[in-house]
Amino acid sequence: MKITLFSKACVIALGLGFVPVWPPSIVAQDTNQKESPSDRIVALIMSTAFSGMPEKLPNNKGEMITLDLSDPKKYMIPFDDARRIIRRAYMSAKVDLCGLRDLERRHFKSIMRYELALKKWTSYQLTYIDILHATTGAVMTGSYTVGEDAKKKDDPSKDRRITYKCSPEERERWKAVVAADIKKSIASQ
Repeated sequence: MKITLFSKACVIALGLGFVPVWPPSIVAQDTNQKESPSDRIVALIMSTAFSGMPEKLPNNKGEMITLDLSDPKKYMIPFDDARRIIRRAYMSAKVDLCGLRDLERRHFKSIMRYELALKKWTSYQLTYIDILHATTGAVMTGSYTVGEDAKKKDDPSKDRRITYKCSPEERERWKAVVAADIKKSIASQ
């Protein structure tokens, strides 16, 4: 995987607390828009997700398995599929910020069920999709950090999810958007 100067600069910016976001109104208006998020944001989050993949993950039995990260190609998914997943992960992050953690979990599960139902992903790619969702959430909620900043993030009072105040209107709007997305996901399976 080629890392460009732009992606390095963006990852550094993420570590310094600058969060690249696209307007929530774009996502809420039409979750099928091809241009949201931008190509740069998709490429950044995709590369950030892969660079943040852990070397070990628990399997279904709770046993730790080692991931072979030597060949990124076996994890990568097509760009437009990544854009769709990132768009949906952004919705999950918004309801998480609004304190709707159970809805966020249900939304994540519906995303993964949908991707499994497509029957086009390898186990490596499904692992990457999971990490891509988590990375998008971390970037969009401001909890993504790198390097020394990650070590300083131990103070829970600095967690943006705790300090972010979602208005009742915003909470209801995102609740409706995500509920509709879950319903749409179930209907398409």
